[in-house]
Amino acid sequence: MLSVRDAMTKLIAVIDEVGDEVERAEREITAAMHDLMAIPGLDAAVVSPTTQPAEKGKPSTGWLYYDCEFRLVRGDIPAGFAQTPHNHGAWNILGVYRGAMHYRSYRRRDDGSEPYFADLEVAEDRVMTEGDVTVLPGPPHDIHATAGLAPTTVSLLVARGQFA
Repeated sequence: MLSVRDAMTKLIAVIDEVGDEVERAEREITAAMHDLMAIPGLDAAVVSPTTQPAEKGKPSTGWLYYDCEFRLVRGDIPAGFAQTPHNHGAWNILGVYRGAMHYRSYRRRDDGSEPYFADLEVAEDRVMTEGDVTVLPGPPHDIHATAGLAPTTVSLLVARGQFA
């Protein structure tokens, strides 16, 4: 069984080969994420820093791994919690460790020149369950939304750098 560090090292090696064009290595990234998601106990591991203490019915996030370039963030998402479409200003890789979520990503159709406006079309729309992974490209097509479906959904998100 791999450790979190070993699994992240394997994933980072794949990403280093393709740079920020993560969609070019989607199959390899998904396989590396499956290795990471096979590690038992990540849903109960202590995360730091947390966005807020985990409370019943409220989402929380925190790092499971951070090396100043890459981070692995665990999210605990209650049923009914839904995010509006948003972006992080970077690619990200999302996997469902436990539970289920509705996931939707978008392609941007406008040129981004009008502030606070985006003309979007749906790129991916699905229910993700345990073991499912999605690779979201970088801007301008990094817009997405999630909604918790299970009583608690535990997600794992891998990203590089700080979110914009």
